[in-house]
Amino acid sequence: MNLFLTLFALMWQQAAAGTLQIDMLDVGQGDAMLLRSPEGKTVLIDAGRSDSQTSSLLGALGVKSLDMVIATHAHADHIGGMVEVFQDHPVRFYLDQGIPHTTNTYARTMEGLEESNTGYKSASNGMVFTLDDDIRIEVLHPDSNPLRGTRSDLNSNSIVTRITHGDICMLLTGDAEDPTEEILMRRGIDQCDVLKVAHHGSQHSTSTRWLTAVKPKIALISVGSKNRYGHPAPETLQRLEYAGATIYRTDLHGRIHLESDGETIAVTTFPNSAKALESSPTIAYPKDKPAHATGGVSVPINSATAVTLEQLPGIGPVKAAAIVTYRSEHGPFADAESLDNVPGIGPATLAKIRPLVVIDTPKPTETQ
Repeated sequence: MNLFLTLFALMWQQAAAGTLQIDMLDVGQGDAMLLRSPEGKTVLIDAGRSDSQTSSLLGALGVKSLDMVIATHAHADHIGGMVEVFQDHPVRFYLDQGIPHTTNTYARTMEGLEESNTGYKSASNGMVFTLDDDIRIEVLHPDSNPLRGTRSDLNSNSIVTRITHGDICMLLTGDAEDPTEEILMRRGIDQCDVLKVAHHGSQHSTSTRWLTAVKPKIALISVGSKNRYGHPAPETLQRLEYAGATIYRTDLHGRIHLESDGETIAVTTFPNSAKALESSPTIAYPKDKPAHATGGVSVPINSATAVTLEQLPGIGPVKAAAIVTYRSEHGPFADAESLDNVPGIGPATLAKIRPLVVIDTPKPTETQ
């Protein structure tokens, strides 16, 4: 039986609009995600590394306190920033996987938790936390009997949560690996609009079977630029591309902001947000349209960056890079049909993107 836990029977200030806001913070090679409900409740899932400045990023978004913090597992790139979060933001409730770790980072985190007088519970499949009337956080994993003997037991026992807001679903996976995905699929995992890709896009998760079951329209990857692990793995990106998901990465897109009204979800990215650069156009994903809908925006094929080209259906990062390479070697495309010459782009892909591209004349490059 599901355990229903209703968070804090207090009066909350009504938000101006009935939207659930989700921010995947740009914390480098780590994870940190912020949820803000229409009624003003705040939930932080993971806190990045100790040098991620997660607490400062929360402050910049106007967060003064947190109703709930979820630590998906005890690795330093997920809990390293927790102590600073505890120091700067009162936290009402803390949830973790309940598996101790023999590191100073874990010890400091638990000391900070104790000093903050925050409520604590270990996660277990079946818990349901209600934020607003139509927003729920369901714990899908771990079980009461943790997985043992896997490649990484901490990763495989990551807290996996499903967030639902009306018709919109988001699946957040921590650093879950293949054994976790297999367990969830055996139970019958439901389709979800948004997938927070596990383990920074590692090769050890996000299998083809998993993506076939979840069918995400939007894939979020929190990853550091040029990290030493090679995340995200090329094969993971390829699987996501074949699954038809639009991929957003913090190393390429900066902070990734999603807004759900319960029926549609809109995505806005903030590249190099620490330098206050202008945000990208918002792209909306209605429930009845494919993930690659571009909101009526045409893509100028001869001047678009690889990041922009990734948004086209069936393209993704690999084919986007191939388009840019072909363009630089052979000059501007004369027409949309010329894209068929790019390695990896065949008639089926061309048919998808032809209505969304325009043949522009790139500006001449100035010589120094």
